[in-house]
Amino acid sequence: MNIGLFSAASALNTNQKWLESVSENLASQPIPGFKRTQMVVGAEIAGEIPKEYHDVANEGPTSYLLPTSKAALNFSQGDLKRTEVKTDFALEGKGFFVVQTPGGDEVFTRDGEFKFSADGQLVNKEGYPVLGDAGPIFANALNDAQIFAEPDGTIRQGQQILGKLRVVDFGDLNNLEPYSGGLFKAKQGAPGPVEIPETKVRQGYLESANVSTVKEMAGLILAMRNYEANQKVIQNTDDKLGKAIQALGESAS
Repeated sequence: MNIGLFSAASALNTNQKWLESVSENLASQPIPGFKRTQMVVGAEIAGEIPKEYHDVANEGPTSYLLPTSKAALNFSQGDLKRTEVKTDFALEGKGFFVVQTPGGDEVFTRDGEFKFSADGQLVNKEGYPVLGDAGPIFANALNDAQIFAEPDGTIRQGQQILGKLRVVDFGDLNNLEPYSGGLFKAKQGAPGPVEIPETKVRQGYLESANVSTVKEMAGLILAMRNYEANQKVIQNTDDKLGKAIQALGESAS
């Protein structure tokens, strides 16, 4: 058994996942409300060290660890940027807008770059209906007044109330997983969302992705260096094993 070889191979896998998450974060930076993925690195007991290798004198460990990693979403709020577009909305505080997929499922987003479709329905960029407290929100084609949103999410067209944007949150954000782009869905079996009236809706603003290009590039360089270092460990270990096998073969002949 060569524990160093197993450890280096596991580290390669960890750094590969890190590289993939950094690449996705950088590619998705232009998406309003996008939440970056970060790698949580740890270690777990992978097996017992054979007794003949125990350091009895120094009471060393009797088991060995291998590095592990898992992806976790960072839901910290991004900066709010003014756009002056009447159908752009941002949430000042926690929570998510609710949109409905073609299959009828509810998905959640911080991306408030909405628009009114040809039939007057408020939709997101994918064309999914944005849900209010009474269902989809429609503009009145016979009313030429401007659209106005109050801080509580109530949308008016002149004096006519079109609906109130649903803003929901989850007790444990780990119960959310990416759906597509800046959309998230609740994991199967997870508790449903709850309404949060205290979050303010800002009209004419969009929330930027919480991705720092500088930090992501620094992480990219570090992950690449770690990957290369572990590649060298595997190569050196493989060379040593090859020499050992060759030496054993020569001594046996």
